[in-house]
Amino acid sequence: MRAVLAVAGLLALLAPPAVAQPSSPEELAAAIARPAIVLITVEWHGWVRDKRTGEVFGGAKGYVVEATCSGVVIRPDGHVATASHCVHTGPQGGAGALFDAAVRDLSAAGRIADPVAAKAQLAEHAVAEGAAPDRPIDRSIRVERMEATGDGPIRDVAPATVVDLVAPTDGDVAVLKVPRDHLPSLAIREDQTPVGTPILAIGYPGSAGAAVDPSLEPSSKNGQVSARRTQDDRPFYEFSAAATQGMSGGPVVDVEGRIVGLVSRGSPGETQSFNFAAASTTLLDLLAGKGVKAEPGEHDRDYRAALDRYFADDFDGAVEGFDDVLAASPGHLQASEYRRLAVDRGGSAGGGSSWLIGLAVLCGGVAVGTATAGTAIALARRREGVPGPPPPVVSDVDTPRPER
Repeated sequence: MRAVLAVAGLLALLAPPAVAQPSSPEELAAAIARPAIVLITVEWHGWVRDKRTGEVFGGAKGYVVEATCSGVVIRPDGHVATASHCVHTGPQGGAGALFDAAVRDLSAAGRIADPVAAKAQLAEHAVAEGAAPDRPIDRSIRVERMEATGDGPIRDVAPATVVDLVAPTDGDVAVLKVPRDHLPSLAIREDQTPVGTPILAIGYPGSAGAAVDPSLEPSSKNGQVSARRTQDDRPFYEFSAAATQGMSGGPVVDVEGRIVGLVSRGSPGETQSFNFAAASTTLLDLLAGKGVKAEPGEHDRDYRAALDRYFADDFDGAVEGFDDVLAASPGHLQASEYRRLAVDRGGSAGGGSSWLIGLAVLCGGVAVGTATAGTAIALARRREGVPGPPPPVVSDVDTPRPER
């Protein structure tokens, strides 16, 4: 009885530390997806020429316009997916940004009364071009993400090139490439996502050119797939999460952190939070056409496994798992952050599950103590002439060993 009471008391002392279980499936999905989210900045340089009159807008130096979008890494070798209207040179991309600049000049000069109508006229009758007539406008793309270092997080900025894209009116998907390796990446969902599926839209909200949080912390908006749509035979998802300007090109993910689609555009005339995402199948088709297979790296799988251990309160196992991630991807900021959280909750590399180890030691000690007490009682009985328990029966049949 005393041994049982001792076990009960020590179990209370050896209770596991405070739990870290996610408050919702969306919290885990955000933890999985955040490492792969990037900020994309595109700088456009060019002039606008009215083909009817030959008038050129932009002055001697031309217009320089900067726009921001979001994106997601889909391969550890630096392949990044985003919306094509973020990088396309046509009227729904860079040319449209230059038309906006020309409209502002015309409005400031008092030459137009309706900016919307003026832009529509430019889109129909004008052309955006480079330093020479009919030369493409200049485009510069940079991709930014945060990396962990021994001195704290730093912003990594890399130039990007366009691997391939489908026009904004034909799917609105683009794939970029940055000269980086061992990047955190996300899996792409290959099947059709059912209506009603819970999702997160993740990216960097804010108007074009606005200052982005220096920490580059992406915003996650939860919702669900509201409907499936098609445009020119391309699939899109309507979703209810609030995605604002700047989040274009960011991923829409399910609760497993898999890419369902890429934020494309808001629904014209809608006052509610209904947006559209280019379906993941369009992205997969584009990659297949370039012979590129999108799949996460081993360090991505290790990160997911370490997250599962962390949220299962196995903080020692989580520390070891995050150490494996950081060995393969040293700049993995979220692995570094979650490792610190696991250590704060008592985790250590090589420590096993400390409270379970303590319990095992305790139980072993109680077992030894109980066996010792039993032996003493048996000896006392023998001394008093009381027969002890019968000896064990030995059989010629081999006792099977338990399967491992």
